[in-house]
Amino acid sequence: MMRNRSRKQLLAVLTGVVAGLLVLVGIVIGKNTLPPRETDLHEMLHKAMPLDDNEKSVLEAKESAFAVRRGEIEARLRVANAALADAIARDPKWSPEVEAAMKQVEAAAASLQRETLVHVFEMRGGLKSEHRAAYDEVLLQALRRGAP
Repeated sequence: MMRNRSRKQLLAVLTGVVAGLLVLVGIVIGKNTLPPRETDLHEMLHKAMPLDDNEKSVLEAKESAFAVRRGEIEARLRVANAALADAIARDPKWSPEVEAAMKQVEAAAASLQRETLVHVFEMRGGLKSEHRAAYDEVLLQALRRGAP
């Protein structure tokens, strides 16, 4: 009876892990095969104000630099996710190894969020002073979207 329950619990855990990994693989495949598109913030920014050629040039340079930083962090996030998957594969339950791997995932995700916010402020600095209020409003709308 006890072995039956243990088997059922193990099967449930393995099913959950496999389902989670399939979702993760689907996200990664979708992200890597869909054409890149501008974020909502950028779309909203371009609709909110006319940018002159100098602003466009400055913002494009900042976008390029951020794309490099973002790519590096996303690579760390993929490595951390792979380490998490390996830890779960070795022991499909919450363990110190899974906890450590999860902390690496969280650290990479936090780095990405931090760098994105730094980039947002860098972009603001590339605008004329008369465009910054509109940029701030667009930023606040984007951050509040979906908030209760």
